[in-house]
Amino acid sequence: MFVLGIQGSPRKNGNSQFLLSSFLKACEALGAKTHVIHTPGLDISPCKELLVCEKKGFCPLKDKMEILGYQMIKKADVVILASPVFFYNVSAQAKIFIDRCQMFWGRKYKLGLKDPDRFSRQGFLLSVAASGGKRLFEGVELTAKYFFDAVSADFTGSLTYKKVEDAGDIIVRPELDQEIQEAAAHVLSQEMDKKQLFFVSDHGRSRSLMAAAFAKEEAQGRIRVSAAGLTAGEPPKQEMIKAMADCGLDLKYGSVLFPEDFAQAFEKLSPHDRVVYIGTKNQRPTDFGLPERTIIWEIPEPEPGNYKFVLDARKRIQAKVKSLGGF
Repeated sequence: MFVLGIQGSPRKNGNSQFLLSSFLKACEALGAKTHVIHTPGLDISPCKELLVCEKKGFCPLKDKMEILGYQMIKKADVVILASPVFFYNVSAQAKIFIDRCQMFWGRKYKLGLKDPDRFSRQGFLLSVAASGGKRLFEGVELTAKYFFDAVSADFTGSLTYKKVEDAGDIIVRPELDQEIQEAAAHVLSQEMDKKQLFFVSDHGRSRSLMAAAFAKEEAQGRIRVSAAGLTAGEPPKQEMIKAMADCGLDLKYGSVLFPEDFAQAFEKLSPHDRVVYIGTKNQRPTDFGLPERTIIWEIPEPEPGNYKFVLDARKRIQAKVKSLGGF
């Protein structure tokens, strides 16, 4: 699993940074990989409301949000938003990042595209505040809920702490460690305990991404579904993204496990898991440790620029996924 932390505190080594770091360490102890986006140091512009994202499905602002923001969110199984309270909301730095995710909102609600990971991606909030008002976290939680909805993550809970002002105040909370451990275990266990289905293609990403997307639609969160490639390859082909958009599925930032990642994942496969290899038999390098649970689909990689070929591959892959039944 991949857990993405979004750090919104402008203070270095502050309480919310400690809170996020502790939460991610708990996730790593449970076997997850983690990454942190430090929004105060992220060189991105605020949303300028150009409305291109709502009409064409992309943000026209040219900065690091494309790679460091959008691609990382789509890769994440869990998104953790951490921020101190500023005037009953998240910090300005976190809000800039959140506002730039209007791009996802536009693709989802204006263009009608569905994220295949919407059945499994989770969102969790961490927040601290200096005062002790009764409604202190209402604005932060409302912002977090709508942010998670835009990125197709289910808001699964929060840890919030009042009267935390000076650096280090959060560390002395006697209940902190146990609450973090329990929350991390709850968030991760919802996915890690499921049986897994891997789609692996021999060249490029298109076929495994398409197969995984259709399987996620069929499973609706009952199992973990991943796409993998034998080589790093190139980004998803535009023809494939368009072909899947014609089916209502959004693969613009589709992510694939590459050799190092899925090799580690395969080491933990159980007899109940399954691997589908999409390619030719003579190019398959291994049985992935599950010879009796490995299926081969001989579907060639679509030719670049040949949209008809991509559509044919999409139809064949969709039919194959349906034939898997209950996986």
